[in-house]
Amino acid sequence: MFYRVLKAVRHFRERLKDRHFRFAVTLYFGAGAIILLFALPLGLTVSSSPSFCAACHSMNPEYQTWKRSSHAQLPCYGCHGPRSYTKLLYGKIFADSKGPFQEVTGFFEQPVNESSHLSQEGIPMGRCERCHANENRRFTFSKGIKMNHTAHKEAGIDCTVCHNRVVHKGAERYEPLRSWDGEFKYTDFLTMKDGCFRCHSGSPESRDEETLKKIKNDKKPPQACNTCHTKDFALPIGHGRDQWRSEHGAVAVNNVGLCLDCHGEKARFSNGDEPWCTLCHDQPKVEKMIGWKRDGEE
Repeated sequence: MFYRVLKAVRHFRERLKDRHFRFAVTLYFGAGAIILLFALPLGLTVSSSPSFCAACHSMNPEYQTWKRSSHAQLPCYGCHGPRSYTKLLYGKIFADSKGPFQEVTGFFEQPVNESSHLSQEGIPMGRCERCHANENRRFTFSKGIKMNHTAHKEAGIDCTVCHNRVVHKGAERYEPLRSWDGEFKYTDFLTMKDGCFRCHSGSPESRDEETLKKIKNDKKPPQACNTCHTKDFALPIGHGRDQWRSEHGAVAVNNVGLCLDCHGEKARFSNGDEPWCTLCHDQPKVEKMIGWKRDGEE
């Protein structure tokens, strides 16, 4: 085999002495380079499109949620890929090439990106700021909510640390071949209990050390309610605003039964099998206030 290759190389070198052959070789290589010049960007774009990704069953939830999201006009690589064609090509060769093998063998994470590690680690703030820079975008919030994005940016908190499901929210509903727990639901870090409490909880037990490590300026996240809630934050009918804000905790500690008359498990304003308090307060704080624990906990 080696002898044949060596013989072919020698034959090719001999033919290069003919100027007509050299011209033909140059012409072929030039045409190939021109085709590659146009085909490579097109191939990268097509292979990074939502419809291409949706060809795999495992990506159907991501495709379906993308179509219904506010980012439906953006292709996958708009968020998941770098701007550089060189870096995108590198990723296709060394990272994305294992995708078909995983799809065929079923050897991939299920549910896909369960802990949002791809968003937390793989999408830098700069990629979001192509469109969403603080300087050129007006943020809109629900009534009674305020958010200091600049303070989070200065602390080194990337957008996806909180906005982890902004494009793929509810992906678990579109899995056609589900093989895990039917009650599974992706965690949305924009919710207070699952997201904000990771840093801003008044109870150390609820804070997430991995998230806190992302803070670069050594500032301690504030824990007061008015950090994120304005004075016009909606309160339940019948609760005097100023009085309720300052006294409801003491009332719950002294006579939680008074609260449970309306907010017990089977009462009119219930929170399922959890106390109403956990809508705003984390579990450790509720435990200290009223001695409540989830079923099965000691």
